[in-house]
Amino acid sequence: MARKCGLVLNDRTLEREEVEASCPFCGDNGPGKHHLFLNTTRNIFRCVLCGEKGNSVSLYAKMEGLSNRQAFRALSEDSVLYRFPQQPLSQKPAEREPSSLAVRHDVYYDMLMHLELSPKHRADLLARGLSEERIEQNMYRTLPASGSARRLLAGILSDFHDLEGVPGFYVDRGYWDIRGHSGLLVPCRDRNGSIQGLQIRLDDETKPDRKYRWLSSRGMAHGTRGHSYIHVAGNIHAKTAYLTEGGLKGDVASFLDHDALFLCFAGVTAIAGLKDALQSMEDLEEVVVALDMDKLVNWRVRNALGKIMETVQGLPGLRVRMMNWNMTFKGVDDFYKARNEAASKGVNILDMTSNFITMRLENLWKQEYPEQDRGFIRACEWEELTVPMDQLNAGEPADMEKARHYLKLLQAGEAGFPPLVSVNGMVIDGLHRFWAYRQMGFREVAIYQNKPWVMPAAA
Repeated sequence: MARKCGLVLNDRTLEREEVEASCPFCGDNGPGKHHLFLNTTRNIFRCVLCGEKGNSVSLYAKMEGLSNRQAFRALSEDSVLYRFPQQPLSQKPAEREPSSLAVRHDVYYDMLMHLELSPKHRADLLARGLSEERIEQNMYRTLPASGSARRLLAGILSDFHDLEGVPGFYVDRGYWDIRGHSGLLVPCRDRNGSIQGLQIRLDDETKPDRKYRWLSSRGMAHGTRGHSYIHVAGNIHAKTAYLTEGGLKGDVASFLDHDALFLCFAGVTAIAGLKDALQSMEDLEEVVVALDMDKLVNWRVRNALGKIMETVQGLPGLRVRMMNWNMTFKGVDDFYKARNEAASKGVNILDMTSNFITMRLENLWKQEYPEQDRGFIRACEWEELTVPMDQLNAGEPADMEKARHYLKLLQAGEAGFPPLVSVNGMVIDGLHRFWAYRQMGFREVAIYQNKPWVMPAAA
């Protein structure tokens, strides 16, 4: 049915019980993007991004814009379709569930004790705002790219542990090995500090949309799939818990906010264990949802936010609120780092006005300058001010006819134009209006200007 509907399948998964495909509903398609899972045993599908789900009939119905009844009738009359056949018994052993938490923790702990942190990964963590002491405490390590190094480590661990059922380990030609790509290993811990699983922040920069993956050996001989867990960081006796996406992000934010309690899911839709994690916090009174600020513009995140709020609000006795900050900073860790740096200079960046200016400028740039890079807009914090004309520099208008048009409007008494846009005192949008203002002898103008102290390099 997936083929009939034109879905793009991941060829590497065709012999698995769950076949991966690009999702046609959320538009998340392209090379390497396979977030729709087709379960060939249960005859169901589900997208882990947008949450769309159903069976083979409803898949056809959704793709063709039919009701399930209409789809069933159409499929029943289609002479080239046959009933879902009895699947032949797979030659591969059935996938087993992961070992107990105690076993996983012991293996992963010893594994991390044998590994080191590369200078590059250490520098990246320090740049995020973590201290040397916290980096060591959290046990971040670098998974080696060398296959021989991983095989040696797996062999050492197999002498002391039963690796059967531990995600990431598998048998190759009679010897234990570790599957995975080189990257930063981030331990995912429960409320007691036990390591539930390991995430890899991949070194491969060519796939920025899939930076994090669970250490898993799914589909390999004696391998085990990795599950998605809720990571707990900070003081488990705190009365307030913050929810965000990403274990490393939660670690950083917790550290920058005096060990605040953070509960972190691997993705905004991976919240299966969230309810249990919240209920395990005996002193909890308030939950603060602190998703990335792209929730203002990313519909997938907004949809997931609704389900997160529904889950939390279903727990009795808890206050729930949203946390927002300036859109210049995507994640709560970015915001905390900038907030702390700004506070050390006596500056408060809690003002939300810049969010709306940022969105206004992005829309303006997309419309007026579609070929230009708009990255600089989010690299600065913006404010609306009225400033003296002599504080601004501007080039000559490109279209004098357009500039004279603005001059005629000003002479006719129409001056309700949007603010100019200025970066470091240089007018980058509104040159024609600026020329007209100058011809009319204006002493002050309204502008959107950046605050270069936020990101000096970008400014």
